This record gives sequence, C-alpha cells and structure tokens, in this order.
Amino acid sequence: MKNALRRIGAVLSRKEILALCLMILTADIVAGIIQPSFSLFATSLSASLTLIGSLAAVEGLTRIVASVPVGILSDIRGRKDVMTGGMLCFGLAAFLFTFVQNPYWLFPMRILIGLAMVATFFVGVAYIGDIVSERDRGLVIGLYTTFMGSGFAVGSAIGGQVASQWSYAASFRVAALVALAGCLIGRWGLASPEGMPKADPANPAPDTVDRPSRWALLRDRKIAAASIANLGNNMWYSGLVASFFALYADSLGIGQAAIGTMFALRALMSASARLPTGVFSSRISPRKLMIAALGLAAAAIVAISGSQDAALLTVLLAVEGVAYGMFLTSGQAYVTQNSSEKNRGAAVGIYSTAGGIGSTGGPFILGLIAQQWGLQAVFWAMALMIAICVAAVLWLANGGKLPPRRQSTSVVSG
Repeated sequence: MKNALRRIGAVLSRKEILALCLMILTADIVAGIIQPSFSLFATSLSASLTLIGSLAAVEGLTRIVASVPVGILSDIRGRKDVMTGGMLCFGLAAFLFTFVQNPYWLFPMRILIGLAMVATFFVGVAYIGDIVSERDRGLVIGLYTTFMGSGFAVGSAIGGQVASQWSYAASFRVAALVALAGCLIGRWGLASPEGMPKADPANPAPDTVDRPSRWALLRDRKIAAASIANLGNNMWYSGLVASFFALYADSLGIGQAAIGTMFALRALMSASARLPTGVFSSRISPRKLMIAALGLAAAAIVAISGSQDAALLTVLLAVEGVAYGMFLTSGQAYVTQNSSEKNRGAAVGIYSTAGGIGSTGGPFILGLIAQQWGLQAVFWAMALMIAICVAAVLWLANGGKLPPRRQSTSVVSG
C-alpha cells in the first residue's frame, strides 16, 4: 500500500500529468452536466424517442469520421493543441445549448461534443503512453480514468440540481465555464511537442519493440479485439445509459433530482473501480479485465429491465458504473501496451472509431426498438449486443480461429 501511494505521489508531482488529470476532470464535469439530463432536455423540446436516439447516434458518427484523423493529427502536431481544442469544443457546445428552441438544432452541438470527446478523452490516453514509462502506465491510466469518473459524478450532481432549481440553460452555462477552465489548465500544464518528456528517467521504457505502422494497425488482431470491446462499451453507455435510462426512470415516477443522484452515485462507483483496475492491469491481462467488465455490464442491464424500485435501480446502475470504470481503464491500457509513440494516436483513433460505431448504431437501433416495443425492450436488446461483442473478442483473441476440439474420452465407472 505504501509503495502504491508513493508511486501515485510521484506521478502526480509531475506537472504534465497533474495538468492532464485536472483537465480531464473538467472535461467529464462538462459531460456529467450534459449527458444525464440530455434526453429529458430534448423531450422538453418535443423530441421523439427516435429523434433522441438519432441525436446520440450523430455524436457517434462524428467519432467514426473524426477519430483516426484527429489521432493522426495529434501524432503529427502534438497532443496539447488537440486536447485544449477539444475543451473549447465542449465549451462551445454547452454555450450553444442555451439558445436551442427546436430539437433539430441540437444536431450541430452533438457533433461538437463528438469532436470534443475524441480530442480530449482518447488523445489523452495517447499522451499518457508518450510520457509515462510502461511500468507506470496502468497506474496513470487508472488515475486518469478515476479523475474522469470523479468529474462525471460532480457534473451529474451539479447538472441535476441546477436544472431542477433553475433551468437546463443555467446548467449548460455552468458547463461552458468549466470547459473554459479546463482549456486554461491544459494550456498551462500540458507539455508541448518540443518539451515532451518521454518517460520517467528512473523508469525508462523506450519503445524498443517493433509495432505495426499506422495503416497496418487495421489488421492487428489485438487492436481489433480492443476496438470490438470498445464498440460494445459505447453501445451500452451511449445507446442505453445516456440515452434511455433517465427516460425509463422518469416513466416509473422517479424525479429529476433523484435521477441526477443516481447518475452521481454511478459515476462515483465507476471512478472507484478505475484505479484498482489500473493497478491490477500490470498483473492481470487487460484483455481479461475487458471481458469481465462487459459480462458484468450485461448482467446489470438485464437486471435493470426487470426492476421498478428506485433503490434497486440505483444499486444496479452503480454496478453498471463499476463495469464501465473497469472497462475504461483496462481497454485503454490494452491499446497503449500494443502501440508505439509513432502510431499511438492512430491506434487510439481506431479504438475510438469503433466506439463511435457503437455510439452511432446503438442509440439509433435502440431508439427504434423503444419506439416499437417500449423502453424495457432496449435493455434486453443491449445485453444481447454485448454478448455478441464478447464472442467476437474471444474469437479474435484465439487468432481468429475456432478453438481446437478436444478429443472426448469415455469414463467407465467401476
């Protein structure tokens, strides 16, 4: 324990890591203010369930189109400018939300949020891979995702209370100010390309292992496995939790403030799982942790579909949050372990693109299902989609081949 605390203190004493964690904290505060109440906000503008699914899908479509170009841009131009630009996109989107009077006007803002997520959350992972030795990457990614989860918890609590007491517009103004603060933190503390430290001198870990080139990454099975897993992760979060859970809870008569509290607890539980997952990723295969997280999420989602009690729903959403926190850390650790500094932005871009496909297809399909069969049906559909993703990841992990058939032996009891 003391050794772990010393390692945490050592990495946070580095200005470029502390600034990254604080900037990503503000990014997820913004996301926490916007995401949990977005479907209710859209409904207040007379948006249909199908339109709400489409609004979530366009964010994912943006990530599909932009992830690899943004990742390559960060490889070429540096991570700092891309990440702080992403914070400005967050702030602009939140500010523009305050002027919307028609639900169709929400599409450009969802595009900005998609760009912001790629440029901050995912490029930040590549930044960690650049400046942290391999020995400490799991730990730092655990810290990074813990700050993310803490930010979402704070943002969910703030957003729910401000929207309940004043208005959605007031909560979006708060989000815009937080995004601006995050941009300033990034400009202050993130290392520019010419001053980028490569690793902790006490624990150097140069990229001595040959890694695939940027375009060869498209054929790399390990990157493909991580990407398929991230597709499932984004289908369950963007397609279900962010888009339809609040509507499901609202249909049960649960108030907006209570829903905000549910999301805040979920985020806290998610954050609490991230640092331990980062520590364990140096001992347990990140791929195994990814699969375990997907399985736990599917179980929680099925249980939510049969629950109508507010307290039980709160517990189950918290369990889903733990699974999400486990996945965020283990998936990102897996990608950084299987890429080099020269292609890490592109690898993270491919990983993010797969997540964007999940964020696009999941909400759209689930929106149609909800419109046709009701809100409960989307939970079962989502659990089935996750199971398919797990099967694909296991197949890729086995080299894309079916496991060898074991020769059966007969046992004769005597």
